Amino acid sequence: MPLTLAKSLKARLRSDQPVFGAWVGIPHPIVIELMARSQFDFLLLDGEHSLIGVQDLGSLLPSAELHGTPTIFRPRSKSAADIKAALDAGVSGIMVPMIETAEEARAIVSASKYAPAGVRGIGPWRASGYYEGFEAYLADANDATTVILQLESAKGLANLEDILAVNGFDVLFVGPADLASSLGLPIGRFDGEMRDVLKRVADAAKRAGKLAAIDVPAVSAIPDLVEMGYCLFTIGSDMGFIQASGRGLVRDLAALSTGQGI
Repeated sequence: MPLTLAKSLKARLRSDQPVFGAWVGIPHPIVIELMARSQFDFLLLDGEHSLIGVQDLGSLLPSAELHGTPTIFRPRSKSAADIKAALDAGVSGIMVPMIETAEEARAIVSASKYAPAGVRGIGPWRASGYYEGFEAYLADANDATTVILQLESAKGLANLEDILAVNGFDVLFVGPADLASSLGLPIGRFDGEMRDVLKRVADAAKRAGKLAAIDVPAVSAIPDLVEMGYCLFTIGSDMGFIQASGRGLVRDLAALSTGQGI
């Protein structure tokens, strides 16, 4: 199942259709299953800004796989050990934060790929079905695994073309809040100078044969980004969905109480 899901995500990325995923930050199998039942194209398990650790993946991933949902894991840092451990646990891909140089990009690719393309150690305990599908997994893992690098800083933007020239990764993902902060631009705005930056990234990714991706605050932002050339999006999170639904209900109850005198 993990290899099948990895292949399905890669196939979707190679199509001409936008791909949509949501963030997960609550490390509980029931939350993962509820999110998977929502039928996003993938779930992005966030190990950088939540309590989900690489050690949790073995118990969390089955809940997503139950509903055929690919998973991407974002480690807390550029740690090769965490990248390898996440892939061995069976995630469909990895997304590594704050890539600023071509050297860093090459190191991430190397940690994600088996020889001769990289230095990933051979031990896909869960990814290979507890070694029952060992040979098939080793044969297909390099191509099936999705590798995403995050562009989040002025330094990374200055090295944009050099990063994109690195072979072996699939997607360049803009972290808009960190990138805007690093550039001294308003966070949460996709217009003005920030729009010019986003267009530059999408154009450069296309020239390099890479896919452009971004986190968006609202559905309304997506059409313009698709026109620019972005094709993978994250929108919303488990925590955000709980907060929005709960607050909306409380507002409705307050309005009812006021309007009906109850």
